[in-house]
Amino acid sequence: MAAKIVTLVAAAIFALAFGARAEEQQVYTIATNPQGSLYYSAAAAIAKIANDKLNLQMRVQPFAGSSTYLPMLNRAEVDFSFNNVDDVDIGYRGVETFDGKPNRNIRLIAVIFPLPFAFMVAADAPWKKAEELKGLRIASEFTSQSTVKKLTEAALASADLTWADMKGVPVANSFQGTDLVPQGRADVAGTAPGVANIQQANLALQSRGGVRFIAINDSPEGVARLRKVFNGYPMPMRPAKYLPGIVEDPTVVMGYSAFLVANDKQPDELVYKLTKMIAASRAEILAIVPQLERFDPKRMAEQSHVPYHPGAMKYYTEAGLWPPKQ
Repeated sequence: MAAKIVTLVAAAIFALAFGARAEEQQVYTIATNPQGSLYYSAAAAIAKIANDKLNLQMRVQPFAGSSTYLPMLNRAEVDFSFNNVDDVDIGYRGVETFDGKPNRNIRLIAVIFPLPFAFMVAADAPWKKAEELKGLRIASEFTSQSTVKKLTEAALASADLTWADMKGVPVANSFQGTDLVPQGRADVAGTAPGVANIQQANLALQSRGGVRFIAINDSPEGVARLRKVFNGYPMPMRPAKYLPGIVEDPTVVMGYSAFLVANDKQPDELVYKLTKMIAASRAEILAIVPQLERFDPKRMAEQSHVPYHPGAMKYYTEAGLWPPKQ
């Protein structure tokens, strides 16, 4: 009998050890936009830090766009993903791009950074306020980036303008829209300060002083109009070498949140440890991706009708950050 007990105990220890090794060796995937995007860079930083601090094997898996990988996250074909506030909203509800196909299994973990959006014009253009853009040629449609169409509409709404007030020039995405201005085919384009093709547009427009960004209307009335279209907020940006076109100090652009997202299949303890690690790793994240300077561990949770993962909520409760403030 004693020999049998020893054998059973040994088998149990072996099973536990083997299970622990298997868990350590599991590879977790983070789905993102293509390599070179801020999503990809942020995910790569988190993967590296998780490997160093938690011994988690994580790898970044790039896709053409979020509408491709959010349903995969919902089906647990990937483990985590980066998505903006609009992605998770319409994806969870199953509307617009995800019409009739709700992704009810997605769960929010953390806001990793805010994304900026504003109107770009040539630096010597006469327009100084968003309201003065009425009647101008503007990049429109964004057939492969529906979120950018919404962002442009929201920024226009801040100035009490609509698409009907503008002369739309259809493009597939924001990169094509930005290129229209130096090409002389549009007067203004809604885009993200700091992205690579802003640098290219700035060089192409050197004879006109480069590019310049026009602030949104950040009055209470302007913000209220903006938020009827998109869940954004005023975000001041200050001039910097890597931000051509940000001239006024500050220039108030529209900000919107980019989330790290999981599915409901991820263990609570895993997500708890990951959330806690991210909150404690701001210095390490910025050392890898300096563009994430607006990452704020105290603002990792924001109000949303999309559920948060229980593991993330556990950390936020411990840290005094739950429930999140508007």
